[in-house]
Amino acid sequence: MPKPYSAFRSAAAKQPRRKGLVGAALLVVFMLILAGLRGLALVGIATGLTDCAWCMGATAIQQDAGILALLLAFTGLSLLSARYWLQLPWLLLSAMLLLAYALDAILLKTLVQHLYWLDIVKFGKEIDAIGRFGNVLLASATGKLMLVGVVAGIGVLVLALLSRPRRPRLALACFVAAGLFFLIGLWSPMTMKYINYPLLQNFIAANLADSVDRHYSTAYADMLRKEYVPPAPICEAGRGLRPNVIIIAVESLSMYHSKLFGGGGDTPHLDAIARDNAYFPDFIANGFTTDSGLIAMITGKPPIPTLGRYQSAEAFAGFESPQGALPEIVHAHGYTTHFFTTGDLGFLDKSKWLKELGFDSWEGAEQPFYNGWKRRHFNAAEDKALYQRFLQWLDARKDDASPWLAFILTVSTHPPFVNPENESLDEAGAFRYADKQIGMLYDELAKRDFFRNGVLMISGDHRSMTPLSATELARFGDSALARTPFVVATQLPITRGAVSGKFQQADIVPSIAELLGERACHKPDQGTFLSDPPQPAQYVAHARGDRRNQIDIYFDGKQADLVLAGDQSDWIGPKPDNWKQIMDGIALDRIGRGTANENFLDLMINARAPKPAPSPN
Repeated sequence: MPKPYSAFRSAAAKQPRRKGLVGAALLVVFMLILAGLRGLALVGIATGLTDCAWCMGATAIQQDAGILALLLAFTGLSLLSARYWLQLPWLLLSAMLLLAYALDAILLKTLVQHLYWLDIVKFGKEIDAIGRFGNVLLASATGKLMLVGVVAGIGVLVLALLSRPRRPRLALACFVAAGLFFLIGLWSPMTMKYINYPLLQNFIAANLADSVDRHYSTAYADMLRKEYVPPAPICEAGRGLRPNVIIIAVESLSMYHSKLFGGGGDTPHLDAIARDNAYFPDFIANGFTTDSGLIAMITGKPPIPTLGRYQSAEAFAGFESPQGALPEIVHAHGYTTHFFTTGDLGFLDKSKWLKELGFDSWEGAEQPFYNGWKRRHFNAAEDKALYQRFLQWLDARKDDASPWLAFILTVSTHPPFVNPENESLDEAGAFRYADKQIGMLYDELAKRDFFRNGVLMISGDHRSMTPLSATELARFGDSALARTPFVVATQLPITRGAVSGKFQQADIVPSIAELLGERACHKPDQGTFLSDPPQPAQYVAHARGDRRNQIDIYFDGKQADLVLAGDQSDWIGPKPDNWKQIMDGIALDRIGRGTANENFLDLMINARAPKPAPSPN
């Protein structure tokens, strides 16, 4: 006997609900697959650094049990009602959780860091830069596999957002499983003492542990202002010279890229330049990103984050004052200042910041010289084009005797590392290429007799966002995360060869001030590497990228860590004798810089990267 129409209608109505149930199961399976892949990525990162790399991968999966617990809890809640509008909030939360987890896994694989909510605010408006980064990544085999995973994930999400049948018993099973996985995730094994333990944490725990933007109370700030005694500046006779100055910040250049600096990489030109001039084997990058490197090298201040900085789309918030920055220092001696890069100056509003600091000119991807060159990350032409453009600029002013300072920021070695000579994704090849271009620039400057009365400084902008090598870890310990080569080339009388002492990016400003002035003063947390003899800072600060609320302080051959948490800021490890003065000074400096005022509404309004401000050439 044929079934009545109502039976067919009932069966048809149940079909999408069954698909929704299948989608829920696939969502959990997909999360488990991602957890396994994240564990494998951690094995790759830890290989050579620990006795048991697989233990690190297993720990990462165990720590992610809390994420799976959340997903199971949301799934259980969605199965308690047959009404779709009551299911929908839990379906959306499940989808968002999976999406965030997938993005975190991609960032771990490509940049060796977690997905931090506040980085979404900071970089979210840079749609063009993100797109170009994605295009470069998709050119690789890894990127293509990721694309397959993304397509599969979208299919799973579509199914998972369908209506589900009411299944109270299945919901109860999900809750029991969620409780079990939650308890598993609470365990903190010995492997969590690994120096890069934040990478082992699940991304929610990593975000919740970040106290960097916790504000100081009014009472605490008032107390600091009454009690704080600032350290006396260190003043000394200057050298009164007038050389032209070139500072090159090489994207991601790290100690391990150079044999001379203790690594296994291949940078023969940089190493030869260093041996013939001066190099600093114990040099510290003050931050972990390009913007933090620029802040240190141009303002002379360690990039200790402004309150609210990681909630802000303005990367340079709190460091806009021209007082004491390179342009002000050299303008006082009749210099002009110029900034060169091939990247998009609209990215993170660099052009606005350079104008506020007082640079006389700045140029980036918009420079007509780069027309016809292939563009990659950040719409940038390769390093060869950058150096050729600078030499063109230099030759155009050969009859101008007025002194100048030029700051050059490279882009070609930004991850994912593409060798411009053959388009291969090859970190070693990309740095061999960059090294060859540095050698070309050095030779061209020598032909122009630049070094007779000129100074060339070469530094990485920060240590590469790649796993620590076993060699780095054995040689430098935890501080390997803050290391970058530094070379000074000139024929002027300076200390030559390997210069001992812990120097840093923030020493560039006081060193130039001492070189140009008859007398110069600097703070105790700044050194002068062009003086005779070179004088390291009393202590050096490095803002970490893996633990955003932690500032590494290097002093007297030791390392201490200052944890930023508003009124509850405190020290980890051996403290310097003047620990309170350092901590209170950092707190007052952060309070004095104010709070970054960008927020989610601003991000929505300013969805597109701003156009670079015109450079007054």
